Amino acid sequence: MPSKLVTDRQKSANSVVASGEAHAGRIAAELEALLSPHLRKGEKMPDVSLFTHIVARALAEARDRMVAADEAHQAELADDAAPREARDEAAAALYTELTELREWLTGLYGAAALARLGFTDATPRDPAQLERFAGEVARALGAKDLPKPRRKGIRWDAEETVLRIEGLRGALRGHLKDVARETREAEATLLAKTAAIAAYDDRFSRAATFLVGLFRLAGHPELAARVRPSSRRPGQIEADAPPVEPGGEAPVAPEETAPLGG
Repeated sequence: MPSKLVTDRQKSANSVVASGEAHAGRIAAELEALLSPHLRKGEKMPDVSLFTHIVARALAEARDRMVAADEAHQAELADDAAPREARDEAAAALYTELTELREWLTGLYGAAALARLGFTDATPRDPAQLERFAGEVARALGAKDLPKPRRKGIRWDAEETVLRIEGLRGALRGHLKDVARETREAEATLLAKTAAIAAYDDRFSRAATFLVGLFRLAGHPELAARVRPSSRRPGQIEADAPPVEPGGEAPVAPEETAPLGG
């Protein structure tokens, strides 16, 4: 699902870009009528219409980069579900194995022998802790120095149990690595998204402020009001920024200076 942080900015960018493109020719003609009488010999009016279109394109490019970064991050987050589910299933299987083994060993050797058999604490639920705990149990059971059963004649194959634990533990370890990789990838896309938002906010502020001045100079305060940047919501125009609740503060996005053409 797209981030509201981004879609709110995208909406404002669309308004500013559309306004700049729609009124570029008209504003240029009116500014020429206003300013051309002040040209000196050999001077000519700059192409205000083209310049306005270029500014609008620069803002559109920053908007598109921000949206693309948001989509990439959302796609990465969507990939996290399967590895986490697989990890949790593997952890549940190992937890069940160790819980049943604890009960079996308690009956076979007595509760006093559990610490010697690797069960020094309660079996943890956390997958990472569980994987390490299972390793301790497997090492203890593989030490070949097991206590004597409380009842004679009972035989138990510790090697088979160790192999089963190590198999479940290995599966969980693999899924833990998958989740860790997905977490790092999500962190990377989040950093890229944050940087794209900061660059967009900076460019939006300058582009929108430029259009405000241009429209005002041409004598159209109503057009300027429509693209005026919000002082409370970075990356948005005042018309799109919701009012701040009484006693609350508007969130402030991190600032990052970026060149208009960067």
